[in-house]
Amino acid sequence: MASKTARAIAFILRCSGAATVAYELVFFLGLQGLWAAMTAMIVSQERLHETRSSLTGRILGTLLGIGITVAVNEIGSRTAISTAVQMAIAVALCALVVRELPTLRVAMWTCPIILLTAQPSVPMLLVALHRGSEVILGAIIGWTVHWLAEVVVDALAGSEPDLHCGRVSRHEPAQPVDRQRTEHIEGD
Repeated sequence: MASKTARAIAFILRCSGAATVAYELVFFLGLQGLWAAMTAMIVSQERLHETRSSLTGRILGTLLGIGITVAVNEIGSRTAISTAVQMAIAVALCALVVRELPTLRVAMWTCPIILLTAQPSVPMLLVALHRGSEVILGAIIGWTVHWLAEVVVDALAGSEPDLHCGRVSRHEPAQPVDRQRTEHIEGD
């Protein structure tokens, strides 16, 4: 029972801490902080291996969305295609990939976020790199804070840390792989 309470407190503290640390770090680096704070919480899942999977999907999906958005914008700017059409094309291209790799679905909303927050005086690549930097830093911070929380909880519980991200923690019952994948996909 004490371990369950410690895990509940650790979850609350790591979510709050991850958002705060992510915001402060990117703000210090001269970025806005919104996407870093949100991503730090978004990647946080109940189990460490789920957080790692969320981290991977978030980073790779963001990079996919950035690449497609910048490429579509480069072509669209040269051919005078409107932002709405560029967004439709970029999201459609991301959706083609996400249909097969659902953990990368952040790519689809990365496109409109970049296109709709861009200012005419700022190059699209710079807008995309700022967004990507915030997300990647937030994701890494979220995972790191989760990892540290696992170390602390296991130390307080007097047990050996189970920090192998691919293994199911002995603190949580194992679930069938299909159920884990479905919960992770629906939970983001």
